[in-house]
Amino acid sequence: MILLDLSIRAAAIALALLSAVALMIPAQTRPVGRPVAAVAVTMTCYALLSSLAGPELPGWSIPGLLAGAIFVPLAVCWLVVTLFLDDPRDRLPWLVAAGIAVVLAIASIWVPGLEVGRGLVMLAFFAALLVMAIRTAKEDLVVDRLKFRPAFLSAIAVLGVSVTASELVFGYRAVPDAMTMAQGLAFLALAFAYALWILKPEPKACICFTEPVKPAAPVDRRAEAVDASVVAALEEALEAGIWRREGLTIAALGAEIGVPEHRLRAVINQRLGFRNFPTFINSYRIAVAKKALSDPRAARRTILEIAFDAGFASLGPFNKAFRDQTGESPSEFRRRVLDSGQSLSGFENPPPISESARARPH
Repeated sequence: MILLDLSIRAAAIALALLSAVALMIPAQTRPVGRPVAAVAVTMTCYALLSSLAGPELPGWSIPGLLAGAIFVPLAVCWLVVTLFLDDPRDRLPWLVAAGIAVVLAIASIWVPGLEVGRGLVMLAFFAALLVMAIRTAKEDLVVDRLKFRPAFLSAIAVLGVSVTASELVFGYRAVPDAMTMAQGLAFLALAFAYALWILKPEPKACICFTEPVKPAAPVDRRAEAVDASVVAALEEALEAGIWRREGLTIAALGAEIGVPEHRLRAVINQRLGFRNFPTFINSYRIAVAKKALSDPRAARRTILEIAFDAGFASLGPFNKAFRDQTGESPSEFRRRVLDSGQSLSGFENPPPISESARARPH
């Protein structure tokens, strides 16, 4: 049974390392290859320590393996936020939370009473990670990533919660053999599913690419015609100001213009180059806000009024979206532009999306 458990875990480790190496070779995929490599290394340490053969490992190997295993939460968090959060600034709070869990794990080595606290933090962390990933799925425009998200993140959350809970209940070294075997099989299944997804040979808009991938197959002219009609309907709705509608979702936009949601996602992502829906809609909202903020005649209008007029429900999301697109707050932007006397002509609305679509590779 020990040999079988080791074989299962060795296969999972091999698949994880293969995925990491394959992603690290092309420069284009290295941004996601790095966290995959971190997960592979840290999970190797944990898989060996928690295996049925763990008590038989040489004493000199234990400190190194323990040091690597402690960083599993941080590595897993790094991978998840890299895969599913496009803005690096949105990733930082999650990485800080994972870092706190790691600090508690290190402290619990010398302060045994912290072990329960660390376990509870880990349970909350995995649950929050799952909620975050599912909540942001509605905004995701990368179709291949959207399909993979629910099963992958559910598996990570369930595995993380089960491992943490079993260690809290039974203790690190007293987990039943059957549960240890089940965890090894779960590691293998997760590594296999991820390798199968990320190493697929056909080109796709991979999670780590910033631009759509040019298809290798000949262009389907019928699909092109359908996309062109979707772009035309989308442009008409946007020119009518649908982006001002508070709480606009991609489902609501699709229903408004009579286009299936999955088709609309594909067009906005693959033809227009946007990876999430709020960024697409906010490009119009922020353009109008910049024009208002740079108008001396509107200097008495509050930033909150301008935010409402642009379609934002409150000041917080407006400030975040504005800073994401311009690198400064609305008040900083207004002060800088008005002080410099910059012309309003530099802050017109975005060009018609049909022009953007023609400029994209497809």
